[in-house]
Amino acid sequence: MTQTLDAGERFSQLDSSLTRGALTSTTQMGSKFGTFAITFGIAFPLLYTVYERLNWPLFTYHPVLGILDFWRQPAGVGPPMFWYGWIVLAAASAFVVACIAPFVSGHWLRRTTVFCCALTALWPAALAGLRSFIVNWATFDADFLNSVWVAAIPAFVGAAVITYYVPARLADRAWTSWLLIVPIGGLVVLGYSLLQPWFLR
Repeated sequence: MTQTLDAGERFSQLDSSLTRGALTSTTQMGSKFGTFAITFGIAFPLLYTVYERLNWPLFTYHPVLGILDFWRQPAGVGPPMFWYGWIVLAAASAFVVACIAPFVSGHWLRRTTVFCCALTALWPAALAGLRSFIVNWATFDADFLNSVWVAAIPAFVGAAVITYYVPARLADRAWTSWLLIVPIGGLVVLGYSLLQPWFLR
């Protein structure tokens, strides 16, 4: 009788350890997929906004001719369409970033997210500020300040400062909130860039 109880206890211990192991592996898989999905959801609108602003499509579609050209090509018979190229390039880039994300420590992943989001917000703001300076204040030929890459310098510095001063707990807590904030911010930037010529007339 005692041998039967002893064997029963061993089987129950074995069963519970297998169950714990299965739950741990399922939780890790769910956690990795969650990290992948959240990172993809944040990276895609960020990268789409950047590629649209820099005008970097993966390919150009000419609807009148029905052909695709690699990278950015000038207009031919009709107006070219870059939109498809921006979407495909942003999706592919976001997929690569999201595949790397589960293998990065959570602390660095959240810090990098804060840095990239701050950089994406500050870059067009710095560019708009430099263009305003050229139009309103510059008394010398400051056309070189109109470059997107010159605006990147203050944007990188500002994003680094913001990332340094954001507390780790706030970065951890706000990580999933970027899923809502980033697309809205991207729409604001894209809306401003598209509607700006209409307001300046």
